Amino acid sequence: MTKQKTSFTNLFLLAFAGLCLTIALAIAWVLGVTLFFPDGDLAGALIDRADIIRAHVDYLMMAQFLFIFFLLFRQYEVNPPVWVVAACCFGAFFNPLAFLIRGLTPKPAVVIPVEAHFPFQAGLSFTLTTVGFLTAVALVVRAAWKQRPLSN
Repeated sequence: MTKQKTSFTNLFLLAFAGLCLTIALAIAWVLGVTLFFPDGDLAGALIDRADIIRAHVDYLMMAQFLFIFFLLFRQYEVNPPVWVVAACCFGAFFNPLAFLIRGLTPKPAVVIPVEAHFPFQAGLSFTLTTVGFLTAVALVVRAAWKQRPLSN
């Protein structure tokens, strides 16, 4: 068995996966505590529980994606470019954060269809996430294809 070296960018991906998982677990604890103490101060801070749950699930999914790509990059000895890791990590953090902010922000008395900052923030975050994860998939598929056996 040969010892594999892990690139700095790949280690950053792993660390960021851990951060997203930590945030998801912290949100889970908050949600759990507020179930048992629905009249407490913590429960009062949750403006929209459904959005908090969405943030929790989204952080869990993003952590899984980052862990999976870390393992795939390591397995196929892919050294991902910094921009790919940055795009994946940016999206993995900011996509769920939008739900968290919505769930913690009091709603205005006058209903506005969309917050002014949301289209730009969402567009940037969604685009970086999509480009980052799709490029990561392409890098893994290419590396796996190169390692395939020559005969069937």
